Amino acid sequence: MSYKNPNILPRALSYEEKENRKKGIYDSFANYLVYCQKCKYVAKSNMYIQRAEAYIDELHEKSTVCPKCGENDWTLGYPLGTLTGFVKF
Repeated sequence: MSYKNPNILPRALSYEEKENRKKGIYDSFANYLVYCQKCKYVAKSNMYIQRAEAYIDELHEKSTVCPKCGENDWTLGYPLGTLTGFVKF
């Protein structure tokens, strides 16, 4: 895995964001990330939503576990404190 940045703190999509996604509504310019729900390890960031969802599927298909905690609990999210995924360091 690559593109790891320890300064990124992930957050899960909100209920409203998840419901909108089910309806096909999403921010097409946002940057999403894939992270472990258990330990918040960020596997990859700066992806459009379709690529992030496909990456999660790939991780599950390959049974890729988190290198930090050993779980296979990958999910989609944003960096904490942002609604678009863009952060400033």
